[in-house]
Amino acid sequence: MRNRMNTRAGIVVALVAIVLGASTIYTRAMADESAKKPAAKSEGFSAIQALEGTWIAAAPAEGQKPMTLVFRPTAGGSAMMETMSPGSEHEMLNVYTNDERGVTLTHYCMMGNQPRMRLASAKDGVLKFEYVDGGNLKSRDEAHMDSVEITIKGDRLTQDWAMYQDGKVTGHHTFEFKRQK
Repeated sequence: MRNRMNTRAGIVVALVAIVLGASTIYTRAMADESAKKPAAKSEGFSAIQALEGTWIAAAPAEGQKPMTLVFRPTAGGSAMMETMSPGSEHEMLNVYTNDERGVTLTHYCMMGNQPRMRLASAKDGVLKFEYVDGGNLKSRDEAHMDSVEITIKGDRLTQDWAMYQDGKVTGHHTFEFKRQK
């Protein structure tokens, strides 16, 4: 009886060692494969990467804490995260990624939807993103952020967000920031 238990325990230990070994080999192979494929770079994505750091509203509303943006790379540099008003009840997240068709922005909005936009043009420090589709939207006619124009001039950044509903732009939310030193 004891010999059977020792044999079974030995088999279990051997199987665990095989699984762990295979897992390690697979992980190394994936790391080697990803090292061979550097993320494609574009002028637009490089401009977003250059925003890394903290930005503070240039002219906060009277009596209010200035709005803050924090840009940081993630996913091995293949994406940039922009946190708007971090730590506040109005915190939102934008994720910029680059693929063979260009730069995509997904806006995780406090309204509970996730519009996706694609970089339509990049010229003279002005990046224009336009609506592609969205998560948690039954149709494009539901209220959502539909486009954003980002203007970068040295240590100054302006974002002009367009709200869209019922087939038309219903307003703009424009914010000006300066880079925190």
